[in-house]
Amino acid sequence: MTKEKLLAQGNTAEIYIYSADKVIKLFRKNMPYVACESEYYITSNVYQSLKTCPKVYEQIDVDDRNGIVYERIVGKTLLNLMLLKMWKSKQMAKQMAQYHVDIQKEVTFELPSVHNKLKIDISAVVELEQKEKDVLYEYIDKLPRGNLLCHFDFHPGNIIMRDNQAVVIDWMTACRGDKLSDVARTGVMLKYADIPIKSKILKKIMRKFQNRICQEYLKEYISITGAQIAEIEKWEYPIMAARLREWVPKSEKQVLLKFVREYGKRA
Repeated sequence: MTKEKLLAQGNTAEIYIYSADKVIKLFRKNMPYVACESEYYITSNVYQSLKTCPKVYEQIDVDDRNGIVYERIVGKTLLNLMLLKMWKSKQMAKQMAQYHVDIQKEVTFELPSVHNKLKIDISAVVELEQKEKDVLYEYIDKLPRGNLLCHFDFHPGNIIMRDNQAVVIDWMTACRGDKLSDVARTGVMLKYADIPIKSKILKKIMRKFQNRICQEYLKEYISITGAQIAEIEKWEYPIMAARLREWVPKSEKQVLLKFVREYGKRA
């Protein structure tokens, strides 16, 4: 593999062309083997159950890096399509809501619960004091439970459109629980993700675009499922707190931390 074959990269891994119809996801060296093993297990089971993700072939080791060989999905992400055709972004946001509903099925294989995942992530947040975490743990225990599949990183950048069919990628964070926790997580990412843009004007335009996508997505999801916005918003407090553990820009962390502390005073 050479630099010319690098397709994409993120905080945890790089994606390379492996063959004509396959790619390899190589995890960065600081990522533990268990992360690779977990993603392989989850994606294999999701593929067997739903066929809405890439086919998984094998786990391999390349230059002391853990990797997974996947089916190569040729197409554009929903995010790229939204940016290329902003006049159609409202329609695409509605489609995204339907894609989310389509994957929210009963879990038939072992997965961590949303409640446990949130608590584990919050326990690792250095910005929060222990008493703040204790309030969050108590709050989480009062939230509804469930056994539906939750992707927990469901956003337009993780949806590839292939022949007008949605293929959902990056299942590392998947868990089981109340479906509205996953919707709230998507809403938080759409609203508060701080995209690194230097121009203040472009940044303002992008923020409005993000809010519009979020509003249309939530409106359509509620229309399809009959969910109540208040039931979705209940999840925002612990989800924002847990997101503080992730590799997000400092400016975004400041916004999330402010919200978490304000909500914590009322909890």
